[in-house]
Order: sequence, then C-alpha cells, then structure tokens
Amino acid sequence: MRKKRGRAPLSFRYVPRAKDGGIDQLITMQNHTDVSLVPTVRYVARDIWGRELPHVVTQTVHGSDRGLPLLTAGGTGHDILRFDGPGSRDVRGVDVELVDLSESDHPPIEADIRTVMIDLHEKATADPAEFWGIGLVNPNPFGVLLRVALVAFEEGERDHPRQVVDVVTLQGDIDVASTSNDIIWLPEDVRGQFDDVDHHLVPQVLV
Repeated sequence: MRKKRGRAPLSFRYVPRAKDGGIDQLITMQNHTDVSLVPTVRYVARDIWGRELPHVVTQTVHGSDRGLPLLTAGGTGHDILRFDGPGSRDVRGVDVELVDLSESDHPPIEADIRTVMIDLHEKATADPAEFWGIGLVNPNPFGVLLRVALVAFEEGERDHPRQVVDVVTLQGDIDVASTSNDIIWLPEDVRGQFDDVDHHLVPQVLV
C-alpha cells in the first residue's frame, strides 16, 4: 500500500495579469505550517501552453530566489517577478522549485501589515504623481522588520502583463514598532517617480 503523503509546507500561486488593476506577474506564497519559514525558490518560465521558455531569465523584486522574504506561521507573502530574454513577452506561467527552506522563531502575524503611498497631506493615494511618502501600518502587538521597495512599471501594451522597469529598495531594513502608524518621506528627486510601494517581512536577528 502506498503511504499517504502529507500536505506540502508551502503552496504557490502565480497571476500573470491582475484583474483588479493590481500588480502583474505576482507570485503568492502560502505557509501551511505552524512555524515561520524562509524559502529559497527557483522559477521556470512557461508560455500559455505550458511549454518551458529556456532563454527567459527570471528576476524578483523581493528576492524569493535568494532566500530573503519571511513567511510567518500560517501566513501569506508574495513577490513580483520580471522576465528578460528571448520569449519574455510570452510568459504566462511559472514552475516553482523549492531549493531551500529554513525556520524562524518570528511570531505569527495577527493582522495585516501595510505599506501605502502617501501624498503631501499625509493621506493614502493611488496616484503616482502624488507619491511623496510611505505610510507604514503595523497593527500587531509586537514590532516587525520590513524591507521596503519602490517599484516602477512599464506602460501597458495590449494584453501583455506590465513588467517592472525600476526598483529602489530603501537603505536599511525598517523597524516598525508594535501597534503603530508612521510615515517615511521620500527625497525630493524620488517623489512622483514610482508607481507603487511594496514590502516583505525580514527575520529579526536576536543578539
């Protein structure tokens, strides 16, 4: 009799083009365990018929291919993919290979942590031209460490997903206090130059 296999610790879902005007080429990662995990994954690009695109190189905004984002116990995280090379416009799916998986003692997240674009009047905005600052919201009863990235996308072209064309990661991880709201104002030469702000959790190193 074949032994029944248990559920995999992680599951992945790739969406090439968001239907709600959100971020295209998004990979969502779900942690199905009661332990916080730091995965390292490898992506293989495929076309709409499932054929591998061997000349396409996959890059990530948050470094899930380098073991950077933290997935808390029972939690969800994501990364944004960019494809380069011959056939990059044909990518509509990815295979995900789990290369490495390490554990972290980070506590589970009780409520969503958010980073949002903020305008000059300290209000959330969806208009890149009014993007003057980053709003940080942590409703949890403990502090968290975030790595924050500013992201610019290309102009939409027919039914192709919008690719990332520029990413600036803030220097130094951001220590966000428990049950707090904060704003980081952008330098003048950066204001209005990016389309969105995104983040991922970082394991905290206790010394």
